[in-house]
Amino acid sequence: MLSISSLRGTLEGHALTQLVGDVANRVRRLPKPSNIADGLQPVFEAVSNGMHAIFDQFGENAQEVGQVFVDFSDTRNAGSYTIVVSDNGVGLEDERFAAFCTTDTDYKIERGGKGVGRLLWLDAFSKTRVVSIYRKNGQLMRRSFDFGLSGPEPIYNETVEEVVGVAPTGTIVTMTGLRSNSYSSAMPLQFAATIKHFGSHFLADFLLGKAPEMTVTFEGKSATFPESVNDMLLETKPALEFTSEKFGRLKLDSYVMKPQASADLDGSHQLHLVSSGRTVQTRKVDGLLGVKRVGPDGVGVFHACVSGSFLDERVNQERTQFNFAEKTAEELTKECVENAKKKIIPDEVDSYETYRLEQLEDFVDLYPSFGFESSKALLGKTPVNADNHEAFAKSLIPHKIRADRDRRELVQSVLERLTKDEEIQPDLAREIQLAAAEATKDENRQLMEYILRRKFIIEIMQALLGKVRILKGRLDTHLEDTFHQLICPMRVVSGNPAGVEPVTHDLWLLDERLAPATYFASDAMAKDFLDDDGSERIDLMVWDKVHGLGLGTEDKLERVILVEFKKPERTSYKGDYAINRQMNRYMDKLKDGKIRSYNGDLIELSKDVVFHCYIVADLVGDIKTDTQSWHDSPSGRGKFTYLGGEFRGTMEVVEWKELVRDAKVRNQNFLEAASLSFASKGDRLFSDRSSASSQAAE
Repeated sequence: MLSISSLRGTLEGHALTQLVGDVANRVRRLPKPSNIADGLQPVFEAVSNGMHAIFDQFGENAQEVGQVFVDFSDTRNAGSYTIVVSDNGVGLEDERFAAFCTTDTDYKIERGGKGVGRLLWLDAFSKTRVVSIYRKNGQLMRRSFDFGLSGPEPIYNETVEEVVGVAPTGTIVTMTGLRSNSYSSAMPLQFAATIKHFGSHFLADFLLGKAPEMTVTFEGKSATFPESVNDMLLETKPALEFTSEKFGRLKLDSYVMKPQASADLDGSHQLHLVSSGRTVQTRKVDGLLGVKRVGPDGVGVFHACVSGSFLDERVNQERTQFNFAEKTAEELTKECVENAKKKIIPDEVDSYETYRLEQLEDFVDLYPSFGFESSKALLGKTPVNADNHEAFAKSLIPHKIRADRDRRELVQSVLERLTKDEEIQPDLAREIQLAAAEATKDENRQLMEYILRRKFIIEIMQALLGKVRILKGRLDTHLEDTFHQLICPMRVVSGNPAGVEPVTHDLWLLDERLAPATYFASDAMAKDFLDDDGSERIDLMVWDKVHGLGLGTEDKLERVILVEFKKPERTSYKGDYAINRQMNRYMDKLKDGKIRSYNGDLIELSKDVVFHCYIVADLVGDIKTDTQSWHDSPSGRGKFTYLGGEFRGTMEVVEWKELVRDAKVRNQNFLEAASLSFASKGDRLFSDRSSASSQAAE
């Protein structure tokens, strides 16, 4: 390996400079890019070299007078894809050039340099042309050479000559032609993607004030940094330094940015892991931070740059990754975010936690079975970014299962002691009281949830009916299905052993005795549940052995319930849709027929089967005329008549509004016991809740 001191002597004689070592083999072993961020690493290396040269040239004035230009051209042709990086820095002086010619040099190690950056040029491009003007003993010098694996040596066509006249110092690196490897598919082809990655990669440099002005041009379109980043900066937070037991001394530089600063990143809030002033890895911290927006007006996103010796000492030579496990990165990220929440954005965090508590209390109000601990204790069991009902349920279900298990174990323990102990000891008496109290609390929570569900179903039904009245004359045909679906799912045969999921329903709206019904067909074709090949659909048929309907253990079904749902406000019932004709057709098909049971056996309907037929419709138009000779329903819900001739049973028309009214009356005692009441227009269900703290979640 050629040393810097020996190379310096060679330079004096202007001999052909050689890059010593098996460079080609070394380049082959370099990690290959898999995305645009990796593909741009050779360009980022050239830009970093330029920045370092500018700071060496101008010192404290580097940000004011330093300039880096990056130009992308002919990007649609891999063979002529060209990137030019130029700077007005100190130039490629002898010492710098000696370092350039030495692989794995430690020349810029204090700045985070690994001495391998230009090897990426060899890997990515067919040829790189370097032209640099520098000063030597007061004389301007120009050094030019080609750099690539296609020449006699990696460095070839080298010339060093004096510059006549006046010229600024600096370096121009022209990289041309993507090699036939991974770089040909990893380089950007669009302006937006290019600017995004430059802004992301050098974000720490720009935000931390460690970068001169940079102009990036892509096929004629330009963006200037740090202006492009500063335009998105809303607030700079005071720097925070703290000592970590595991990671040593760390520094957090934090900023509130406009949301577009994270538009092309994964997530909103970001933690940038920085080494020697450069972003090596950016991590989404939305889940750790919780807060949706930060800043005085609650419209910004949080970006923080963490730096420290721990990171500087563990970055890989390409400065693309850190040499520690993902678990270590997660621990570091979590510790940084916790410090930021406590000391950088505590107000936003407090406001958001207040909002989360309000949402959790609302969730427990709606689903009381989850209220197995105090609201604050429950909140502590949820992720910090959980702020809606679905997220609360997902995180609390495991805890609820464990709480239920603990309660069962407590009851089992009491039972075992009762069977073994001859006397009831004081501690056992306390255990009995505790077990009874816990069982009562759980029953109350489950009952409350059951009551609330019924309440909301009734309120939804009432709200929908109110909407129908408003839209009278402009009703869509889907409305009938909407009401049907609310009461009972459509196109299903419950109790079907081939079914994947259990089917639930709200048939109690129609008749309280139907609440436990298990076997029914809803909007299903006759061939799906009857010994029949017909394709006609029956709105709803129930053949469950429901207590109260007189079904016993007979082999043949003695009673069947048929239900037809009609669109509210419907007035015309002509032809086959006339009420009597439609129901007669169904009963005729069922009489002497057979129904498939759960295990596939066929169950016969008795010849004297009793049909209970319900038509849920409004008594207007044709149906009002057709039922004028019928009796008023004993329940006051509509009209009914006894079946005659070939059929036995009853047929009843139940008005939609009376269906809701009757359901409300039947459930009123439940609601009063729970200190609840029905909303007059469904306002509890459809309320537009708001609070001052809700802004923290927007």
